[in-house]
Formats: sequence, C-alpha cells, structure tokens
Amino acid sequence: MIRWGIIGFGRIAHKFAISIENLADGYVYAVASRSGGKDDPYLKAHPDVVVYKDYESLLNDPKVDAVYLALPHKFHKEWAIKTLEKKKAILCEKPAVLNSEDMKEIKATVLKEKTCFLEALKTKINDGMDHLIEDLPMIGKVESIEANFCSNGLGLKGTNSFLFDKEQGGALNDVGPYLIGFVLDLLKDEVVDLTSKLKIVDGIDEHFHAELTLKKGTKAYIEGAIDEAKERYALIIGEKGKITVPMFNRIIDYTIELNDGTKLERHYPLNGDDMTKEIAELQYCLTHHLIESPRHTIDDTIEIIELMEKIRNNK
Repeated sequence: MIRWGIIGFGRIAHKFAISIENLADGYVYAVASRSGGKDDPYLKAHPDVVVYKDYESLLNDPKVDAVYLALPHKFHKEWAIKTLEKKKAILCEKPAVLNSEDMKEIKATVLKEKTCFLEALKTKINDGMDHLIEDLPMIGKVESIEANFCSNGLGLKGTNSFLFDKEQGGALNDVGPYLIGFVLDLLKDEVVDLTSKLKIVDGIDEHFHAELTLKKGTKAYIEGAIDEAKERYALIIGEKGKITVPMFNRIIDYTIELNDGTKLERHYPLNGDDMTKEIAELQYCLTHHLIESPRHTIDDTIEIIELMEKIRNNK
C-alpha cells in the first residue's frame, strides 16, 4: 500500500484526494498546508490523515512513499528537487516547471537520486488516448490536426489566481501542455517549424494560436485561451477519413468517419475520474522501481516545455 503525502492543499489537491479513493493500492497518508486546514471539510472527514503546517516536515516523514505536488507552478522546481532528494517519488502537476532549463535540472536530480518523477499530464495517461493511437492508422497518413482548449477566466482578474500572475500565469502555462502533448503523442514526430501569434494583456498571454509543421509533413493547428470560452475538441484529418475527439484532454469518446461512408463510435469510460490513471501510473512506476514513466518520460516533458518557449517567443 502506497502512502501519499500532498504538498499544497488547494482545489486540485482536494480532487486528487477524492480520485485516489478509486484505487485499492494507495491512500492519502499526510497533507502539508501552510494555510492550516483545521476547518477543511476533507480533513474533518478523514481524521487519520496527518496534517503538517510546513512542507519539510512532510518530506522528513519516513512513512511517506510518494508526493503529489500541487503548489503553484512557480514553486514546482524547488519542491520537486527537495522531494527527490528525500527519495520520495513525485507526481507533479502540469506544467512541471516554467522553463526547460529547470526541467533539465530536475532530470539531473532524478538520475542522481534514482527516484521517480512524473508530470501529471492526463491527456497522455488515459485509456481513450491509447485506443485513439491504435485507431489512427484507419484514416491513413495524417494530414492535419486541429485542437483547442479555450475557456474564459477573465472573472479571476484581480484575485490571487495564478492565471493572471505575471510570474506563472497565462494560457500557455495553463493549457499548452495538454495541446502540445496531444499532438506529439499522436504523431510521434519531430516539430521542424513553428509560427505563433499571442494576445498579450498586462504581460499575460491570454490567447495564443500556433501552427506546427512536423517532419513527415503533418500540420498541427493549436489554440489556447483564458479569455474566451469555446467548445473543446480535436479534429484529425487523414487521407482516408477523419476523427473527431471532444474533450481531447481526457478522452472518453471519439468518432471515426472514413471516406467510404463508414462511421464508428468509440467509448472508453474512465475508471474513477480523469486523475485516477495518472495516480496509478506513478504507483506502477514506484512499485516497479522505475525513475520515469515509459508513457510520459521526462524528455517528453522537456520537449513540451521547449515548444511552449518557442511559441511564447514567436519563433
């Protein structure tokens, strides 16, 4: 049984605490929250969970096997490295860090400490995504992919939301990993050219478009926003047909339409919720003494961050 510690106990961490209840081989053992938590409904309902007021105490607890890092993005590097140095496996919320050099430093720490690190990218660690990859050859050579992840968070301006924090906010940090991770995982190909357009307001990228050209000729058109809500979907066009994927960041359903008139509906219900499988993946890596997931490697994370940097710099 894997005993989890949670560092940072905000909204997403509460979701983790519920999600892990779908698994039989792991549970929340401890929570570290600098804001206390005495009146927290989850902690009141789970009095056996150990509560620490500082993160170091949780990391020094020998009973903690794995850590879910749910702090704001700008604190990920510091606490990921400290966690790895304490030999605790880590599931880190996306984006893992804010620049590729920081991610390379984390990789060096992983290799030195021989301890597992996994970015929590639900897009890839998903049964629906695995089946979509299997079905992709049905439409022949992929000519283009369109994908968007656009929501309206403007109501959070002026609050303490990370979305509009100049150090860590913006649409790219919020949804870029989903979009880029989806394209790269599907195509297993190298991006050889990139153009982008960003809408910057008060130092924050509120909206972005990017066109990626891959080595085998496929074009990927991605759009992300925190200033405008749109229906979320991905459309994959191939020589022999197309695939439409609603909610591509956590695939449950998709439709295959072939040029000969064949139409196939796919449905892969989640086991638990959209976080459950990434938790299970970290537990698998830990019990099999892996320092990274073969499904989403550290180099995969680095590649995604490097592409986000190129989009941000309009290169």
